[in-house]
Order: sequence, then C-alpha cells, then structure tokens
Amino acid sequence: MYKILSVDDEPINQAIVEELFRAKFNVALASSGEECINNIENIKPDLILLDVSMVGMDGYETCQKLKQIENFQNIPVIFVSARGSLEDKAKAYEAGGYDYIIKPFNHAELELRIEKTIKKLKQQDNTLHKPAPPEAHHEETKIIIQFLSSCCTEISLEQLGDLLTQSCLGLGLDCVFQIRHNSTRNNFSTKNLISPLEQSLLCEQTNEGIHFFDFDSKTLISHSQISLLINGMPVDDLIQHKNLKELLGMMLDAAESRIKSLINEMALKQQQDTILDIIKVSLVEFGDHSGVSTVEVINTIRAKIKKLM
Repeated sequence: MYKILSVDDEPINQAIVEELFRAKFNVALASSGEECINNIENIKPDLILLDVSMVGMDGYETCQKLKQIENFQNIPVIFVSARGSLEDKAKAYEAGGYDYIIKPFNHAELELRIEKTIKKLKQQDNTLHKPAPPEAHHEETKIIIQFLSSCCTEISLEQLGDLLTQSCLGLGLDCVFQIRHNSTRNNFSTKNLISPLEQSLLCEQTNEGIHFFDFDSKTLISHSQISLLINGMPVDDLIQHKNLKELLGMMLDAAESRIKSLINEMALKQQQDTILDIIKVSLVEFGDHSGVSTVEVINTIRAKIKKLM
C-alpha cells in the first residue's frame, strides 16, 4: 500500500483526507510545514499532498525545503489550493511541485491521480536525455539558422515537434513545449517525463503575439498555437538571459507561423474535398434527369458551394 503524507493546518481538511483515502493508501498527517520537514525521514512517503496557504511556513517554502533534503528530492508533491492563477501555478512549479489541484476537488479523480503519479514515477527510467551544451557560439547560431530555415519548408506538425526538441537539446536547454492545432494538444519534452503541472502551465496561451513569463530560473514563452517552458535559464548572466530569450522568441515566431500555415492548409484541403464531393453528387443527381441544361447544373453547383463558403 502506497504511503501519502497530507500537510494542512486545518484539522477538518485533514480529517476529510484521512477518511477519503485511508482505504486506498497508508495516510500520514502533518499540521504544518515545519512538522512535515521534521518528520519526513521517519514517514518516508511515496507522495505528498501539500496545502498552499498555511500559517507560518506556507506550501511553497515547505516544498522548497523538502527538495533540499537528501534522498527526498524526487518525492512527488501535489499542491492543493483554492487559487488557480498562472502566477500560483508558476510558484508551485518553481518550488518543485509535480501537480496542482484546485479546491474543491473530486476525491475519486484525486485518488486516481495520486496512484498514477506514484506508479509512473516509480517505473520511470532514470536514464533521462541529457541536454548537450553547445561547444561554441557558432554552433548555437547554426542550430538557430537551421531551425528557422526548416520552418520555411513543408514539414509536418510531428516533424516540427521533433525539430524543436532536437534544437533545444543542441542549445543545452531542459524544456517542455506544447503544439496546439484545432482541438488537439501535442506535448514534447527534452526529457522523458512531462508533469501535470508543466502541462497546466503550457496550456496558458495568448491570442495576441508572443508573451514571456519569467519566474526565477524558468521562463514560459506563449503563443496562440505553441508554448515553451524552459528550466535552468541563466539568471546570473543578464546579457545571456536576454539573448537566449530573443533567440527562443524568434524560434517560436517561426514555429507559430508554420503551425498556422499547416492549419490553413488542412482547412483548405478539407474545403476542396467538400467541394469535390458536391460536384460529384450533383453530377450523379442530374445524370438521372434528361433535358437539364449544362447551365442549370453549373448554377446549382455554384449555389451549393456558395452556401458552403
């Protein structure tokens, strides 16, 4: 039976968590961030449910301190909060959170997410793809130019995703990104795993140009069709930090243009197929009626196509 640790300074919340999950998990409780830190080595949980708003040490600080304790850095932390803004999720992610649940939560859904998270992380291959730092400045320039040039060719969405992944690895970046087209969302990563909290941040998008959101050593770059989340930005080197953001901005602008072109191409192809179907059906219909003039056939087809447009 998996062991979970619930950290919350509200006794009624703790009582509810214990009642809801004790049949499925071994539930341990801590009434404050300090109690969590002091007892973590004795409890050794598989996962931590962590309330954000607590008296004294809040959830963000508690998580940061947990990630500094040897042998406990990889315990998944699911934040629980009544707030769900981008800033709140960004702070949770920066603190080391794996997921973010907004109150009130559905206990069956949370139970499933807890179990899936523990199993997924326990089965995860520890041999992650390691970003390879560029050997020289000219190599970085070569990667950027190659990416921008490829975006001008007829590459597919899948090829674009692979290209951006390889480009980020070549630049020595640890990042995740999401490509959106119609109702489909495709996630990519330079590592093996994308956490639910990372996915939630990637879903933040803008319909008016490119937006940058910096939080400590991480940067979220959002467009309407693509979002990129970078870890380990060079915050100690302001010039390098600024240059890297400009380069990534250019890459995402190019990717955004290619995605929009593909969406337009898909829509045009679908429209062409529909028009072709209208013509075929109309010709079959009029083939059964002798005496109908060519002009009548053409006008009928035009009327059907006009309704489509």
